Amino acid sequence: MLLRNLEHLKIGDYFKDIIGSDKVNHYKPHPDGILKLVEQYDLAKEETVMIGDAIFDLQMAKSSGVAACGVTWGSHKREQLLMEKPEYILDSVNDLLNLKDYALIN
Repeated sequence: MLLRNLEHLKIGDYFKDIIGSDKVNHYKPHPDGILKLVEQYDLAKEETVMIGDAIFDLQMAKSSGVAACGVTWGSHKREQLLMEKPEYILDSVNDLLNLKDYALIN
């Protein structure tokens, strides 16, 4: 479903890899997926952002030590996402392309 959504939004080319529930031992909000990507691609956690439309995505980001970016066009409403205290909250898919221009909300 994620691949279909990325293609529909025309942003699939911006993602190098995707880790789904079929590739981890523990599903979100456990940090397995993010930690696997961080290790596999030798990423710096302080430069990594988890983008998600559900509170579980933001919880996973926090528990893995990376920044959380809530997006309001999916599973959970803005108010629910804000309760998880993400570093970023976005209302438009196009905003993803300019994430670095947004101020941290915490």
